[in-house]
Amino acid sequence: MKKFLSYFSILFFTLTLFSSCDKNNDPDPYPSEQVKGCYIVNYGNYGSGGASISKYDYTTGILTNSYYKSQNGGLDLLSNIQYAYSYNDQVFLMGNSPDQVITVDPLFVQAKNGVTDQIAKPRTCVASGDYLYISCLGTSPDWSAMPNTYLAKYNIKTRTVEKKISLPGGPEGLEIANGKLYAALNYKKAVAVINLSTEAITYIETPAVTSYFVKDKTGNLYVSLVNSYATPSQTTGLSYINTTTDKLATTYPLASVSTEYASIMTANSDFSKLYVITSQYDANWNLSGAVSVFDVATKTFATQSLISSISGLKGITVNPKDGNLYLFTGESVTGAGLLKIYKPTGEFVKQESVGASPAMAIFLD
Repeated sequence: MKKFLSYFSILFFTLTLFSSCDKNNDPDPYPSEQVKGCYIVNYGNYGSGGASISKYDYTTGILTNSYYKSQNGGLDLLSNIQYAYSYNDQVFLMGNSPDQVITVDPLFVQAKNGVTDQIAKPRTCVASGDYLYISCLGTSPDWSAMPNTYLAKYNIKTRTVEKKISLPGGPEGLEIANGKLYAALNYKKAVAVINLSTEAITYIETPAVTSYFVKDKTGNLYVSLVNSYATPSQTTGLSYINTTTDKLATTYPLASVSTEYASIMTANSDFSKLYVITSQYDANWNLSGAVSVFDVATKTFATQSLISSISGLKGITVNPKDGNLYLFTGESVTGAGLLKIYKPTGEFVKQESVGASPAMAIFLD
């Protein structure tokens, strides 16, 4: 009996050893050489499709259009993709018409069904723990006071909307800081502050409607102030929010901040600079965009037009590896858009054709 137990122990140890070795030798499901790159969200034409994802490998300079389609057996994106958000080895795509949340892995393979019947006109999102908070315009927005807009509390594990938090005023950009969710309101001159523990809502008054946030290294927020058709204001630029006191600390004026969606401002990797898109019509009603630079140390717009006269400018982001600026432009909702790459000095590097109406991008590695 003792000899049998001894043999059993040896066998168990051997199997355990091989099992451990097998686990250690398991291939990485998301190899960095396949994942690494800039993923551009091409919105397409609202209600008529045309959305796509373009992947730009900045190490090789190779751009692949219709990347989602190639990764999903030739299937097209049926929704217009409003926003993309990376969180815990998943990428969440906010889709319009039909309205849905699409979940893909870092290889952009859609392994789970999209949520369609629990959400209406999703805009942007941000995550905390097991939840994704999604700004939604609702089923029948009135495009004025927006009384029926809300935040959807989406359980990532169960893939269900557990709750809808009423938030009038058209929530757009979202950010989380100090255990609170901040929502920029695009139809009310305020920023909403939601306590994530109690879900109680308070407001920070702002001199104009707001659109998007950038969070600094101390957990405080820069929020863009824009002049909208529904809620006009002469005060545009950036405001700085102290997230400890929830007070508007100061405002930095900048004329003609862009009213485009998703990526009108971004920070470089060391947070020494913020890049903000401005836009205005010329005498012939052609929309022309520019990039202004906010110096974080001096708290001033050090350069009003680092890059200027960019027709159809939709969005901007910064490559975190080399600091280059990626600008997205689209002259129409059906034709190809452009990715334009510039050095931090404003020197033009190159451009690539992407899908229709490129709006934003995320970087994965």
